[in-house]
Amino acid sequence: MTNPSISPARRNGAFPIDVTDVRSVPALAAKMRQIDTCALPASYTDIFNKRSLSPAYLVQNRVGAREVQTAVTTIAQVADKLRRMSRAYGEWQEFDIPAFFDLWPEHVPHLVHVKERVSTVNVTFFADLLLPSFQRAEQYWAQEFFPAYQTARPPLNTSADRSSFTAHFLDFEQPKMRAYWDKLMAVVGETRRALWNDIDFLAATAGGEEKTHWQWAWRKKAPAGLDRRLLPSPQQLATLTLGVEFPLPASRQPGRVRRLRRTWESESRWRIQR
Repeated sequence: MTNPSISPARRNGAFPIDVTDVRSVPALAAKMRQIDTCALPASYTDIFNKRSLSPAYLVQNRVGAREVQTAVTTIAQVADKLRRMSRAYGEWQEFDIPAFFDLWPEHVPHLVHVKERVSTVNVTFFADLLLPSFQRAEQYWAQEFFPAYQTARPPLNTSADRSSFTAHFLDFEQPKMRAYWDKLMAVVGETRRALWNDIDFLAATAGGEEKTHWQWAWRKKAPAGLDRRLLPSPQQLATLTLGVEFPLPASRQPGRVRRLRRTWESESRWRIQR
């Protein structure tokens, strides 16, 4: 039997590619709920296989709680960098994100999002991406689980509907995806609990905002054939996504010179009138 985890449509390029940025646990959960409607996903974390993260961000994944232990240390360092960023931001003529965060340039667009507004700077760091358990779950979802679901469709758990592809999906692919998902949930939950007394982490946690961003995915009916444990509610999700917002340095604010000139002219006219 041909391996159903590699569908004919995938081999022949029949599926359009979905390039959604899956950068957090809520994002992955949202995409899981779209497995019956979305295009073939391209693994977002595969870039870390092509070039490993810089040493400061390498979370270990060995026997026992090693992943949680090193994740706590790494994410605490990220939270500290975010705390210091408000002071450092104005000291650069053009802020150098790779240099400040000690990241390879090709990893920056995946991990860090910096948005300048009129008077503020919003920074998001997608720390879930640092976890080996997240990378493994996301890559398996994109490269194996999604095409297996498409091939086995409709994956109804009855003997009458069981083709060899459906049986393979229900008996092999789905339990494996569930195991990766359960491991990811455990690592994220334990890491958050271990960081709960870290002031920098608490000040920078942006899990609520990230879950709100993906809330729309729960408005549609859940796909058929998926284990309920792969379809958690938003309230059941946890994420290590971090974010801060701080004032944009006055010298960088658009229109600042124009506003200063107007203020100076107004004050000059007021002094003349006196």
